Amino acid sequence: MKKTVIILSALAALVSCQSLKEEWQPVVRCENPEPYAWIPVTEDYLKANEGLETITTIKDLKALYRNPVVLEGNIWIKGQVISSDRNGNIYKELYIQDETGGIDLKLGTNSLYNEYSLGQWVYVKCDGLTLGQYNGMPQLGYEADATSTNEYETSYIGLQAIIDQHVFRGQKDKAVAPQEVTETQIKQSISDGFTGDLWGRLVVIKGLKYKSEIFALLYPNPNLPHKSGNPENRVFLSDAGTWGVNTWSCSKAAYISYLESGIWDTAQVGSGATKYGPITGSPSQYLPEGKTLDSFGTDAELSYKEIMIKYAQANYISHYFTLGSTDVQVRTSGYAKFADVKLADEVLAGQPVDITGILTLYVSSSGSAAQFTLVDDPSVSVVIE
Repeated sequence: MKKTVIILSALAALVSCQSLKEEWQPVVRCENPEPYAWIPVTEDYLKANEGLETITTIKDLKALYRNPVVLEGNIWIKGQVISSDRNGNIYKELYIQDETGGIDLKLGTNSLYNEYSLGQWVYVKCDGLTLGQYNGMPQLGYEADATSTNEYETSYIGLQAIIDQHVFRGQKDKAVAPQEVTETQIKQSISDGFTGDLWGRLVVIKGLKYKSEIFALLYPNPNLPHKSGNPENRVFLSDAGTWGVNTWSCSKAAYISYLESGIWDTAQVGSGATKYGPITGSPSQYLPEGKTLDSFGTDAELSYKEIMIKYAQANYISHYFTLGSTDVQVRTSGYAKFADVKLADEVLAGQPVDITGILTLYVSSSGSAAQFTLVDDPSVSVVIE
């Protein structure tokens, strides 16, 4: 495999720590005018200067997935931009789609909406990139690092010099119209798994009803290991009910407010079959002597609730909606501009709504589910029928 090697003293450190920063993070927004000298590339230009021969469909690209795979050879895809990070609900990623499906490009930079407008054509030279997945959702990015804490099959590309070797901005076009999808289609794509036709597409689902249930995974101290093998540093808000949350997500201030109110006091520390007790208990109460307990340092004597307040950060929330008998999660970042916006009373009351966004796949130990990422403010993307 041919690879262009860029020697930078910080590159190894940058790539090695990327997997630790995959969770929702603040989005830096820089409103920049479009560069005066920017000229969109054409396929003729790419054929003459970059070796483009044929375009592979996104569907056929996904079919190359092999748990994961570093792509080799003259493989190109193209698609139209369907996402924007302007509202902060998408982090360092760009979704594109063609007539066969969509995919997530892990570019690793902020304010992408300044460079890639909705509907714009983008060409991707895939040689040297890694095709992987996160909880079942197809992603195209850089090779994942080999650290023991990494559970991701791809890393952010990150460096602009490398992005420029692989991603080329083409002509601007009309924004893509969302595809209306049915419950039958969603079920079929869930059954198809990774190669499902709907994943990564801009869609609208009509007639969804709020289920009055949320899911959230909280890390008491996010600076400590908190992957699935670290149940001592995980707290789930799930199983049933909304845990008092009636906003699309929760900012840092809202997170602290919920904790201080006591409404989350019965939430359990633990993961999977390992449960320690409610967050009102402490690591020193729940954990045996040794390395794991020692990792909490002087915080070991604090309650988990106190630790969570001490290291508070914004958190995502997934709200469950139903379409017939099928659940659809709407997942929102705590850094989104609309994180603390309250769900409309009509939505909370179960009135049918039409929701537009990017549909993704989420695979967990309890099964597979369809998941929405809103690309616009809920006042625009969630329409009450």
